[in-house]
Amino acid sequence: MYADAVARIAESMFPLFFIQSEGDGYNVGVRGTGFFLDDTGVFLTAHHVVAGAPAGSTMYYYGKLPNEVCEPALEIEYLASDPTQDLYLGRVCRDYLEPVELSNEPVRPGDSVCLAGYPMPVLSIRPDGELVGSVRRYWQPTFVVDAMQVVIGSRSYDSYIVQHACLVGMSGGPVFDMEGKVRGMAAATVSRTVPDTGGNLTAVPNGVVVDVEHIHEFVETTRSRIATAPHTC
Repeated sequence: MYADAVARIAESMFPLFFIQSEGDGYNVGVRGTGFFLDDTGVFLTAHHVVAGAPAGSTMYYYGKLPNEVCEPALEIEYLASDPTQDLYLGRVCRDYLEPVELSNEPVRPGDSVCLAGYPMPVLSIRPDGELVGSVRRYWQPTFVVDAMQVVIGSRSYDSYIVQHACLVGMSGGPVFDMEGKVRGMAAATVSRTVPDTGGNLTAVPNGVVVDVEHIHEFVETTRSRIATAPHTC
């Protein structure tokens, strides 16, 4: 069902790495996922992916993993952000990927969509500085449950929730339909509890997705800033 759409999105999606000096070595990991919006290297991810990186660390782009590696890795460039809506626009200077197609259609409860991202990485840096490990894409078909306003800390999501959780490392990833059109951005997981007849509580986790309408609005309001932003390439 999603094979063609997955192949299409795989050409536009990438993991966001952080690297932090730690004594004589380095701390390295994947903070989340990003995807490209145009053919100049502008990408979208969740604001908390970048803002929540370890203190003193630097965020890097390593290319279309696991298929192609960008060497040397590129430090990402900040363009604009909206911390309240959890949206972040950045740019990389070269080796960027194909842009996604943003849908203009709102989702409806029951629509089938797919979560995508890079959870469960296994990474380390060798003494010679080379990054080694395993980073794999993860695809989770799911469906839209309902529109919902979710507040997590200082972030307020005018969003919709889906049946499956957004795993750690998938924040900022594209949420797309069977045509490969992006219908939103994975942002978080909200958990609620439901009591059974015996009074025991069952946790029900649902992924929180920023609607594509808010992505369009954010990109449009920052378009002039993007056009005039000086390149650091």
